[in-house]
Amino acid sequence: MHEFSIASEIWQSVLKAVHTHGVARACPPAAWRVRSVTVEIGDFNLIEEEQLSFWLQQLGERDGSPGVELKAKRRPGRVRCKECGEEGAVERREEDVGFVAVMLPACPKCGSRNVEVIGGRELRVVSAEVVQEESDGGGE
Repeated sequence: MHEFSIASEIWQSVLKAVHTHGVARACPPAAWRVRSVTVEIGDFNLIEEEQLSFWLQQLGERDGSPGVELKAKRRPGRVRCKECGEEGAVERREEDVGFVAVMLPACPKCGSRNVEVIGGRELRVVSAEVVQEESDGGGE
């Protein structure tokens, strides 16, 4: 369920940017909508894109932007090995340890789990596509 909280933060960031950059001041709220949001997600974040997309769509629907699309760009996890000094990308691998899935990164060279995570925790809004809606002159 933490995807709802993340989607809410993303959505609030997008709405703040829309207002900050003048779109909302230039057009009445019914005249624009968010079409898509592009985010970077590090592989070490245990974020389910499908759930994130669902909640973003729900928030968009609520606020007059139906059908908002999530465009997710994955960023690989990167580690620095404390045993052999290797730095490199590691694949996302989840392991079930009972009631929770955890990320267990290992060195890509020697396999040691004694590593420092140096990349792959990102969660960043990259862009949002906002479009002006055509007015049909009618009401619902």
